Order: sequence, then C-alpha cells, then structure tokens
Amino acid sequence: MERRDSPRYEIEVPLTFSGNALAGSGLVTSLSNEGCHVVSEESLPARACLSLHVEFPAPYEPMTVEVAEVRWTNATGFGLVFVHVHDEEQTRLQRFIDWLKRTHNN
Repeated sequence: MERRDSPRYEIEVPLTFSGNALAGSGLVTSLSNEGCHVVSEESLPARACLSLHVEFPAPYEPMTVEVAEVRWTNATGFGLVFVHVHDEEQTRLQRFIDWLKRTHNN
C-alpha cells in the first residue's frame, strides 16, 4: 500500500478536467498537497493524465493543475496525484490547505 506524506482534508468542491480526448467534471471530496479524490460519473483509465480546474470557495481563487495522473479508479470516482503544478497554483493550494488545517483542527 502506498504511504501518503501529506494529510488529507475532507471537502466538497467542484472541478473540471480534460486530457487525451477525455473531459468531464466531478466533486473533490478529499484534498492534500499531493493529490485528491474525485467523485464523478465519468469513467477514466488508471494512469490517464489530465489537466484540472478546481473551484475553491470564496475568497480563495480557483486552482489549475497542469498535469494530474489517475492513480486508481472505482465505481464512484478516482484518485489523482498532482504531477505538475505551477508555483503560483501551488501557492493557491497551500493557502486553501492552511485554511483547512485551521478549520478542521487536523
């Protein structure tokens, strides 16, 4: 089993994704600095590479992930690892996670 280095936070924020003739939307239900879990009706193959647009709640700005890889799938969604995130986007993610840490006492 793969060990996670970053804590995950339970949330519900919408995202859209696209890549390699794939496109769709879903709901991020778990988020860390390294990846996320997405609930979606879309069926994606493991190891597919996607770009993501994640809609954080106000006042936080949306985040774009240039490359995320599907690590696993099941009947209700899939797990993603963030492969390439620009520095500015990583800063947005970290600000949102810092807020999650404060509000979730995790």
